[in-house]
Amino acid sequence: MQKFININELEFDGKDRYLVITTAYPHPRQLYKNGFIHRRVKAYMERNLKVDIFVLHPAYTKSEMYLFEGVQVFRGTEEHLRSFLEFKAHCKALIHFATPKMVNAILEVRKEMPVITWIHGYETEAWHRRWFNFLDNPTSLRRILDMADNYYIEQLSFMNWFYQTDELNTTFVHISKWFKEHIAECDARAVSKRAAIIPNVIDEELFNYVEKPVEQRMNILSIRPYASRKYANDLSAEAVLELSKRPFFKRLNFEFYGEGPLFDEITNKIKQFPNVKIHKGFLSQNQIADVHKKNGIFLCPTRLDSQGVSMCEAMSSGLVPISTNITAIPEFVEHDYSGLLTKPESPVDIADAIERLYFNPDVFTRVSKTAAISIREKCSKDVVINSELELIKA
Repeated sequence: MQKFININELEFDGKDRYLVITTAYPHPRQLYKNGFIHRRVKAYMERNLKVDIFVLHPAYTKSEMYLFEGVQVFRGTEEHLRSFLEFKAHCKALIHFATPKMVNAILEVRKEMPVITWIHGYETEAWHRRWFNFLDNPTSLRRILDMADNYYIEQLSFMNWFYQTDELNTTFVHISKWFKEHIAECDARAVSKRAAIIPNVIDEELFNYVEKPVEQRMNILSIRPYASRKYANDLSAEAVLELSKRPFFKRLNFEFYGEGPLFDEITNKIKQFPNVKIHKGFLSQNQIADVHKKNGIFLCPTRLDSQGVSMCEAMSSGLVPISTNITAIPEFVEHDYSGLLTKPESPVDIADAIERLYFNPDVFTRVSKTAAISIREKCSKDVVINSELELIKA
């Protein structure tokens, strides 16, 4: 239950605690707010790490606390964070989506406290990295150009300083080598001094592998947000249109799940086909795992990805991913071994990949198995959480 709190009345049981500072965290009424951070925290707690969460965001003008699945979450302003840090109850700060206000609070109150900062994406990208979102919307283009003159300049200037400063003892965690070298450090024009590359964790117990019958190669699944064109859902829809011209199309079954401003625009192109099922709305992690069991191919083209978590979850379940040979995707999918990679901006190539699996069930079976094996070697709980805990406890 959420309640307002007086920071000064808080009590902590000893000092062997760690503080996660982030811009958002799941709440009973906001289940999808940075759920990947919550999964990390739960895994830490399973390994007896004491963790508290502080959410710093302009929307939270009063200090408040709530419990979410056994995790203690505090949220408030920069001033509340300063008061929180003054307790000196935490031995290390773990930052997700770094902002100047978070770092300034630590500098002013707990400068000596070691910091680990995860770099996820937008906090270290130049505006033009998401050019594809503004091609058909003049209002959005004007807005982003305005932001380019203030927010992006300020944020990237901050990241340039943050990567290099000796004022704090900071280690940076990048999700992929490609993103570190080609986006994060490139756009900030600075190399992060102390850095590790650790991908987002995949729950291989929830997304467990069960050998796929060859018939499931005809069941094609898409679970994607529709808030940005980076997810390339338009290419998936165009691939369905391309396949509709081919003689075996009626033997295929498609399921599209998702929600966002672009959902209706994109899915309206393909909703006329009886073998295409459109589901508007988000799924819980358990529901996603259940849907994985009924499908054999995961359709996940992209225009920009630092990892592709939903793709990795599908691979763990044994679905064959069809994605794009671009950005960080090749670090997680090896073409013709753990998935099929297609050319950027090519719905025909996506359709050809689906056709190849349709006519080659042996390829489907082989790639399904190796997808599950290979993603566990990169992103399983033991691999990722052990790597993170090694950093955290150092």
